[in-house]
Amino acid sequence: MKKLAITCVVMLYSVISMAGNVHGYWKGEVMTLPIVFHIFEKDGEMLATISSPAQGATDIPCEMVTVKGDSVEIKMLRLNASYKGVLSPDENSIKGQFKQGVEVPLVLTRTTAESAMLYRPQEPKPPFVYRQEEVTFNHGEISLAGTLTMPSWGRNFPAVVLVSGSGAQNRDEELFGHKPFAVIADFLTRAGIAVLRYDDRGVGGSSAGSADDTTLDFAQDALAAVDYLKTRGEIDSKNIGIIGHSEGGTIAVICAAMRPDDVAFIVSLAGAMVKGRDVMVQQNCLLAEMSGKPLNEEQKHEVETIFATIDSINEPDRLRDALKTLMASHGEARIEQSLKVMTSPWYMAFVKFDPSTHLAQVKCPFLALNGEWDVQVDATLNLEAVKRLAPSATVKSYKKMNHLFQEISNFAQSMSYGNISQTISPIVLDDIATWVVDEVRKSR
Repeated sequence: MKKLAITCVVMLYSVISMAGNVHGYWKGEVMTLPIVFHIFEKDGEMLATISSPAQGATDIPCEMVTVKGDSVEIKMLRLNASYKGVLSPDENSIKGQFKQGVEVPLVLTRTTAESAMLYRPQEPKPPFVYRQEEVTFNHGEISLAGTLTMPSWGRNFPAVVLVSGSGAQNRDEELFGHKPFAVIADFLTRAGIAVLRYDDRGVGGSSAGSADDTTLDFAQDALAAVDYLKTRGEIDSKNIGIIGHSEGGTIAVICAAMRPDDVAFIVSLAGAMVKGRDVMVQQNCLLAEMSGKPLNEEQKHEVETIFATIDSINEPDRLRDALKTLMASHGEARIEQSLKVMTSPWYMAFVKFDPSTHLAQVKCPFLALNGEWDVQVDATLNLEAVKRLAPSATVKSYKKMNHLFQEISNFAQSMSYGNISQTISPIVLDDIATWVVDEVRKSR
């Protein structure tokens, strides 16, 4: 199919007769190319636009929209294209044919304005070439739900547990329209590695945790996932590792130190490897630099003082009073918003937590990766800590990549996660899979 013309044209007319509810956004694929229709009514007239997110072509007007009962027809005269379909009884899909030179099937599904234009070419889609199973496992009274993927044939598979970053996230670590863990699981499973990914406490199918939960509690969840894999006859119980992103990378280190006989290898993807206080100070400096307004010495000193205060005070009420004084010039609304986060049990524990002892105790194979333009977990600061405290680890920093390991063209794009179509660099995926397979081969 040729590229959609971006020429704007006038909508000529529309026909509405006993129409089904087709208003809204509809998304489908024409020969793997995502297509989005927006059908809406204005001044009593049925109108539509067509977009091709992958090509950067958006909201191109269609010349005619006809809806009669459950039949839908859209004509795009300037594109020499048309679409005819039938609305499903539940009004959530349209099944039909897209014609532009040749005629091809096109099934449209109802979507939202927010997700309509998202282009995520790496997101795995069925049918899958491997086994996929919904599972649950427990850590005490906490029930965790997840997905286990395994190659279709064979057994005695090496396996990994995927551990997400900070904040409650689902098993795909879904954020900004991306599903990094779904992409990683798909890639590794195709390479012969079983993968268990799970919903965080209080998300999806997992039971709720406590407001007092900290990184150390989440580490116990990851170890419960390792224990579950050990019960599976298809898994090589001596080759179960943990791959964690961001806070999950820190958790991987904690687990390897706590249970060296059960965790065969670990991979940290942008994991915090220095004290939380230092991570946050550097993060604030980098965010300011990325925005084009670097902190001056006075502002940097204020940031350092704030996090030193959080590190030194254990009582939330006392901390709140101290921070309120320090941040008096920031405006009441902003102060209250910041205090709610900064005095939470998880945040206070994170700022105080120092992974150096755990790092020094890691004896298993260890791969630590960071993006050079990561403004959330600075590559230099954190990878240097790994080199110093876990000298046998394999360490790598990727040029022109951010916290999600997306390839970007400039530093200012570091946090434009949702505007980037790539979910995670194939280079990083290949490095992870190659390293894990090599380490498993050495151990057998």
